[in-house]
Amino acid sequence: MDAIFESTEQALHVSFLILSVPAMGENKFRQFLMQVLEQAPSLSKRQQLWLEQLKGQKSDTVNFGGLNQLEVRGQCAMIVAAVRDRLPSTERGALLSRFGVGDDKQSGIVRLALHARRSCGLGLRPCAKLTARHYLPKSERDALSFRDLADEFKVTKDKLFRASIWMAKQYRAMENLGIARLDAKFKAQGVVETEEFVADEASAKHADVANRREADLAYD
Repeated sequence: MDAIFESTEQALHVSFLILSVPAMGENKFRQFLMQVLEQAPSLSKRQQLWLEQLKGQKSDTVNFGGLNQLEVRGQCAMIVAAVRDRLPSTERGALLSRFGVGDDKQSGIVRLALHARRSCGLGLRPCAKLTARHYLPKSERDALSFRDLADEFKVTKDKLFRASIWMAKQYRAMENLGIARLDAKFKAQGVVETEEFVADEASAKHADVANRREADLAYD
């Protein structure tokens, strides 16, 4: 199966990013796709070929594995819609908070804060700020330090710290559940690589290496 994405996490990351920007000219869209692929933590063999093709392309036609701009956005819209429409609310909130951009991320944070406030013994606003803090890169958390939040909401730093530990564990579990639910759907639809696809690709790679070695031996 010629899958589009290497994993469900990668599919979510790329799809939310692409849909976060308006439709644009084909050349600008090609540049944006290059940036998205270059920022991805890992690329499948097919995606690496796409990236190389995008970098070397001189025409105005985007070729994202045979898809034009509208088809790419349509595929990403299907992936994002699966998060919004096919998951329980807490799992939806966790994935929107993790992968969403702008309003999507904000709605996910509010959903998780509503879920967390009873267990954490905090109000909605401190839970929302702690949740937002959780989904920020560590380098950007200075503006939401435990000390500042404790002063703002008149609670102890220890209470906020314990709440943040609970959130980290619970939110990650919700993310894993949501990803597991989507993973089966995306693999069945050919959106994400299956184990068989990965094995076939690896076998082809090993066979290519073996052929090169045989050629080298024959040459010697």
